Amino acid sequence: MSDRFDPRALLLSFGLLLPVLLSANLASLMWWSGLGMVVWAVWAASLSGRELGRGLFRLRWLFFALLVTHGMLTPGEVIGAALPFLTWEGVLAGSNQAVRLLLLVVLALALGRLATPLALVGGLGFYLGWLERFGMPVRRGLSILNFCLVGLGRFQTQAARVRETVRDRIGEVECGWVARLDRLAFGAAVLLRGLLWDLRRCEEGLRSRGFEESLPLVSGLHAHGWRRMDGVLVALPALLWWVWWMGW
Repeated sequence: MSDRFDPRALLLSFGLLLPVLLSANLASLMWWSGLGMVVWAVWAASLSGRELGRGLFRLRWLFFALLVTHGMLTPGEVIGAALPFLTWEGVLAGSNQAVRLLLLVVLALALGRLATPLALVGGLGFYLGWLERFGMPVRRGLSILNFCLVGLGRFQTQAARVRETVRDRIGEVECGWVARLDRLAFGAAVLLRGLLWDLRRCEEGLRSRGFEESLPLVSGLHAHGWRRMDGVLVALPALLWWVWWMGW
């Protein structure tokens, strides 16, 4: 799936679609067109409902905080005696922001499935590389970003292995708080040992490639170049962005 679109086109489309999703009126045709593009991105990335639900469920408290914060700070009609500190206008404004944030999260999940982290970092290097002329260490910063993204993926893989190991060794039988602490300590030890071993292998790999004191610099990675489908991918968000910019 990662070679269907050029990472430069994906990043440009994402950047053009952001102001539409964040600023357009939810009742406007332009915003609903942006929503349609998000749905298409989910389909193109083959994201299942379970994956989306798991990612959004982790942000449930953020959505709740948005509702409560807007409900408390926005003046208007009080909801009722049971919730005297919340207003209908505030809850509506919080719901508005929560919907926009939800779409951004879904779009980011789709973007992560349509291109690899290294390809996306290479696309950022294409757009930000000109800053190197002014002495900004863009490529070095992108190398650190790529290392962090890859490391995050490895951390998730190690955490999944630890959960399986704990489940196989100890099981999921309900027990007291002492046994739960023992289970937590055992899982933390296995996770730490796995991460250290993984970092050691990564360091040995870098040294074998000749990188003794720094990370390899990231260059633009564009395997197939800009194709017609990439142009279509950029043209539709660009049209929406132009309509939004003109205020129509």
